[in-house]
Amino acid sequence: MSDIKDCQICGYKEASFEADYDVDTAFYTCPVCGRYQLTINYALHRNIDKSKLASYLFYKRFKSSFGKIEYRYHTTLPKEKCDEYIAEKEKEGLQHGHPVHMDEDIINSWYPKSFAEKIDMILLKLDEIGEYIGQKIKLSKYEWFGLTFVERYRGNTNEKLDENILINQAFFMMNYLRESGYIDGGASVGGDYLSDISITAEGYQRIDRLRRNSGEGRNVLVAMKFGEDTMNLRNAIKMGIRDAGYNPILIDEVEHNELITPELLSYIRNSRFVVVDLTHKNNGAYFEEGYAMGLGKPVIQLCKNGTELHFDIAQKNTIMWDSEDDIPLRLKNRIKATID
Repeated sequence: MSDIKDCQICGYKEASFEADYDVDTAFYTCPVCGRYQLTINYALHRNIDKSKLASYLFYKRFKSSFGKIEYRYHTTLPKEKCDEYIAEKEKEGLQHGHPVHMDEDIINSWYPKSFAEKIDMILLKLDEIGEYIGQKIKLSKYEWFGLTFVERYRGNTNEKLDENILINQAFFMMNYLRESGYIDGGASVGGDYLSDISITAEGYQRIDRLRRNSGEGRNVLVAMKFGEDTMNLRNAIKMGIRDAGYNPILIDEVEHNELITPELLSYIRNSRFVVVDLTHKNNGAYFEEGYAMGLGKPVIQLCKNGTELHFDIAQKNTIMWDSEDDIPLRLKNRIKATID
């Protein structure tokens, strides 16, 4: 039985709340944060920065829409528990509930590292929210705070900042966007809502440049064993992805100055989906798949027939191939069927 109470993360006043003390969790359905589950045992998620979590849930929220039932939800339960639950429900032929693990590392890796990155993410999110060019976008103050990455607590404490401080932070970001010519509106708050926002022509041009430069929406990270012995496999996977209209990214082919792990995680975050080949039981490929799934990214698995898959992912629908020649068409068809 659900109750109505304040959202624990964003403070929205009429979130649906349901506690399950048998598994020590509380489930929330919030118009701002979407569907999420927290462990009642605070020790299991106390290291998560709640200000960052509020923005993470807003940007990544799972919520049902007209004609579409959303089964996914974010959860702080351990990833192993999530995998066990999904496997159990799949065996029963049930779609109810699809937990997506989140933790401190996942949230911190996603969170923008600079002011400029925040501005770009805000613009891209506004464009995602809008259904057509020039639309006037209405946001509640709770959505607005999540959108603009406001700090809600004093330092590393649980002391909440006064709402006027949150509003000042959010207005600073909106003023910059407006003064840069990227948006119109959003200059005042009335009740629980911000005045309507619309993206300007210059704002759309900025969004186009961001997407063109980053390949957002078309980049696909490929996780596999790299080496001379896998060149045919590599080329077959790249062909299948390109034939489906996407851009394959293999980390050893990308020029970068950073340590390979942060760069790799960045490419996973910015990929539309991830393709992983598990033929060689490469630990890196398993890690990259787990990280992508933790972010809620779609993952397409491939594996050569005769290879025994790890039990964690053996239940997942996998393209089993006999020859590399089989891969391009089958991968293209899988992408068209499950991603497009």
